[in-house]
Amino acid sequence: MKRCPRCDKIYPDSETFCEIDGTALVGSGPAFAPGTGRPTIAMPSEDAGEAPIECPVCGGKAQPGELICNFCGARLSTEPASPPFIEQPPPPSARRVAPAPAQPTPSGRFTGRMPPDEVEGEEGRSALTLAAYALAAIVALGGGAWLALHLSSKKAEQPVAEASPASAVSPGAAATAGAPVSLASAIGVQVTGESAYAPERNQEAVHKFFEEHKDTLNDSYARALSADNSFKDAMILRVKVLPSGAVDGAAVRTSTSPNPSFDADVVKVVLAWTFPRFSGSAVEIDYPVIFNKDPASKDAIESALSTKLASLSPTEAPEYGSSPAVSPPAAPPVAGGGTPRAEETPPVASYEPPPAPTEPRPARRPPRPEVAAKPPPLTLQQRVKQVLASNPKLRRVDCYTSGGTVTIFGKVFNANDKLLAERTVRQVSGVTNVIDSLSTDEGDWARRQDQIAQQLANAGLDKVTIKIIGHDAFIAGSVKTEADKQRAVLITESAAPVQVRTNLITVEPGRVFGF
Repeated sequence: MKRCPRCDKIYPDSETFCEIDGTALVGSGPAFAPGTGRPTIAMPSEDAGEAPIECPVCGGKAQPGELICNFCGARLSTEPASPPFIEQPPPPSARRVAPAPAQPTPSGRFTGRMPPDEVEGEEGRSALTLAAYALAAIVALGGGAWLALHLSSKKAEQPVAEASPASAVSPGAAATAGAPVSLASAIGVQVTGESAYAPERNQEAVHKFFEEHKDTLNDSYARALSADNSFKDAMILRVKVLPSGAVDGAAVRTSTSPNPSFDADVVKVVLAWTFPRFSGSAVEIDYPVIFNKDPASKDAIESALSTKLASLSPTEAPEYGSSPAVSPPAAPPVAGGGTPRAEETPPVASYEPPPAPTEPRPARRPPRPEVAAKPPPLTLQQRVKQVLASNPKLRRVDCYTSGGTVTIFGKVFNANDKLLAERTVRQVSGVTNVIDSLSTDEGDWARRQDQIAQQLANAGLDKVTIKIIGHDAFIAGSVKTEADKQRAVLITESAAPVQVRTNLITVEPGRVFGF
């Protein structure tokens, strides 16, 4: 006899599964399929008189009298009920599923388990399906990322539409109020020439170029401030630009604080600028440049520049010019007075074919040696510079000319050298007036000496004296303590770019009993 281990119902030995809950029956010496732990199901004999029963779920064959399918465990009845959580399959007439072959056991019984090779095949197909889904997801993500990058790059490459002239920002409005070098706000940038309205040379383009290159002018202004901490200036700077972008000439038309040395430095910087190349013609640009480190006084400087510009005549010579293209100099004088005549164009001889030779031609004469062309006479500025360079004491002196007036600037050693420079220039032929803008080394030393003495007096060291020669300082006097002596050295070297070479300061002896 067999029994159900779940409901304890008793069945004959011919039964295998419980007809109530489908649990495998157990009894004395039940046979188990090797490696599965499930009881085997004895196959009915093929001599039975009744026809085998077909399972409505899997289509397997069962012997008459069996209530549970040996292959899938479904109930065998005329009206089979769907097992829990299993969808009712279509009737066998519409779709017939071949029963899975059972593996024979050593005892000759068959189990309802799927063969191991089919299980491995199903697992392999599932792994391949998951790998395919993962690969498709990676490809989709990569395609989305590429599309996003492609669209963003297309958006970045779209050209920006040019602003209309009505909505364009005025060239002077972009100047920074606190910048040491900027363009005037009330005076606009002026561009003249046939290509003044070309996109590469219009007011907006040249204003943008100035903002990108004004740092070089900041350096010039910084050098001017090192000599005079309160220096400020405003000027109309004219620049001639060729189609190649090179600066052909520059000039300071007018300025609020004439300073030949500073003007020369600014013009030298501007001559090194290179504008973008284009296919038009040359243009001239007037920049209203402000050199000022105090934003509070910017409006007053602009007002002074506007006044100077209003009184400036179009034909008036510039204060400082670097190129004949901007301010053409007068023709060089010639011996006997007057101006040199333009060279006459030689007449063009008409061509006539030579006559046919009737007799042997004589031997050709050797060509005459060419006479070297006579160099043009030197200008007044060139002759003055040659005279200054010939004197070792005046090699740091430079000049520029306006007609017969010569302005000399630069630096000499002392006041005697200033007088020497002026006398030397006046001796040059053609000079009618000399403007002296020279500075001296001794003057710079005196200014540094006064500045350091003021700092020592403010620190209570009024008995200390100082002498400056170049970048060397010599201090003397008396102080109360050794600490004051060291403090005098620190104040001297921090107040000016000098170094204490000799320290003759003495410490006063201490007083006894307060007397």
